[in-house]
Amino acid sequence: MSTYDKRNLGKGLDSIFMDLTPPTSLESNIVAVEIALSLISPNPKQPRKSFDDESMKELTESIKREGILQPILVRSVAQNEYQIIAGERRWRAATNLALKTIPAIILECDDTTALQLGLIENLQRDGLAPLEEATAIKALMDDFDKTQEDVATMLSKSRSYVSNMIRLLKLPESVQSLLSAKKISAGHARAILESDNPEDIARKIVQNNLSVRDTEALVRHQRQSPVSGEYERSSDFLIIEQSLSEFFQARVKVYSKGIGGVVQIYFDDYNKLDDIVGKIS
Repeated sequence: MSTYDKRNLGKGLDSIFMDLTPPTSLESNIVAVEIALSLISPNPKQPRKSFDDESMKELTESIKREGILQPILVRSVAQNEYQIIAGERRWRAATNLALKTIPAIILECDDTTALQLGLIENLQRDGLAPLEEATAIKALMDDFDKTQEDVATMLSKSRSYVSNMIRLLKLPESVQSLLSAKKISAGHARAILESDNPEDIARKIVQNNLSVRDTEALVRHQRQSPVSGEYERSSDFLIIEQSLSEFFQARVKVYSKGIGGVVQIYFDDYNKLDDIVGKIS
């Protein structure tokens, strides 16, 4: 049996213990024990669905050379049966090496706490695919009644980052498939969200090998085209445009049509969009 000081668990787990609500009671020293790999199973609700072969190969080689430096986190689900809360990649690598045991910290917690811990731990580490990350963030909000601000604080991210990740789930399934297949990047996907025809933009990205900057310019051109030939610009609205521009700190155009019209607000990036939405709400 080995004793691991909390600071040796790495920033991810340490942050989990600090941020978990309600707090989990832990001693100042956390004890890790060797558990047979055959007694451990993954959590079926683990947000990570894909494991990059090259990354797993590197981890396996590292463990082969240096051993497992950080214990995994498990909970007891039955006598001599344990479920992984955090550390499935290390467990998989140890299994590939045909190791008999793995150092693990046993945390007694219910299903809800285990899921919350697993989600946060995965989100605080690199390597989750964009849609996996978006799904995990939404699960934290939906299943644990967390706000975007709560999740942003947990993950040390900005609110706009959290908001933009969740918005990826609004993409059409065909575009999500391209993102999952890595034919487009998360940056492409965020730009596509602003398009009136996301599937068409995604198709052009793949066909023409567009960069994120190219995609943003394409979408911006599409969005900044005149509203319609039926609408017209009127000098009567200049003062209104100026007032709205000062309020939103963004370029605003007003188009008229009879007694109605359209107001267009322009933004250069997603942080600016988040600022605009914040002023409206």
